[in-house]
Amino acid sequence: MVFTKLQTQLTARRGSILRIIVGDYVEKAVPVGSEHIAKAHPLGVSSATIRNEMAALEDDGFITHPHTSAGRIPSDKGYRYYVESLMVSGELPSAIQQQFRSRLAELEGEVDRWTELAASLLAQMVEAVAVITLPSAPATRFRHLELVALQEFALLVVLVFQEARVRQHLLHLEHAVQQEELTPLSQRLSAHYAGKTALEIAQSPAPNAPLDDHVTKSIVRMMETEDQRAAQDLQMTGLRHLLGQPEFASSDRLSGLIEVVDDKDHMVTMLPRLASTEGVSVVIGSENPDAQLREFSIVISPYGVPGQFSGTLAVLGPTRMRYGRTMATVGFLARLMSEHLNEHLAMS
Repeated sequence: MVFTKLQTQLTARRGSILRIIVGDYVEKAVPVGSEHIAKAHPLGVSSATIRNEMAALEDDGFITHPHTSAGRIPSDKGYRYYVESLMVSGELPSAIQQQFRSRLAELEGEVDRWTELAASLLAQMVEAVAVITLPSAPATRFRHLELVALQEFALLVVLVFQEARVRQHLLHLEHAVQQEELTPLSQRLSAHYAGKTALEIAQSPAPNAPLDDHVTKSIVRMMETEDQRAAQDLQMTGLRHLLGQPEFASSDRLSGLIEVVDDKDHMVTMLPRLASTEGVSVVIGSENPDAQLREFSIVISPYGVPGQFSGTLAVLGPTRMRYGRTMATVGFLARLMSEHLNEHLAMS
């Protein structure tokens, strides 16, 4: 999602005042007044001059005046100008980058575990709700099959997908089968179906042997289920970080937050629409096309392997957000998840 860049260019002094208001309000959640700015952030001008500049910022819609306070807080427009023109962007400290790399490197195998850990690390770092959708292809593709004899008339189907996910299914048989028969069958079907979708496998010539056909039908059903599941799969964590924020002190705001977080089906369809094709995007309050989310800001980035598998990584929090830290963390983790997925696919 691309937003039109603000055309207004603030003077250096007004930009400095807006930066101070955003910074102090984000840190303390207290409206900022001219007297405070004059004392805590010497600008070389009187509090009366600062007050006049703040009035101009308010007239132009960059700050607003809460009814219960003499101070000012940033508006959505003010946050947007801050993100585009005033914020000092940077990378995460190298020690934190290395920590994230080390934690993810400890995990092998299923991408579900990577996304679960990445969501946890992201939520802790930015103290907000982290949401990561699992990487998915237009259709799940077969990579490898293992068949394991459990009893005479039952076997375990272990199916590995190219998207680095593993699924298992217990298959009951009409005739007894031994592992000596299953191992070559696993190898044969793995070679025959490698890289194919459920539809392509279903349209393949029917196997001659009844057991081959029985297993193949099970594979198709498992892959069709996975296609449905992959489109709805996400990891979400960090709600506890927001519950103590003053924005959600009222029952109405709190219930709205819980409603948003609880509606995972909506979240998984909404996030890809907000993300740009590459890089980190920021959606601030009223910019959100979804009315349910206009009390929040979302920092979001795609990740994955272009043209093959893609997912979305996002942070959901109040508009009073540490945008610099959040954007740096989202950007780094998106790149790290993409690297991790590429390396896994290269080894397959």
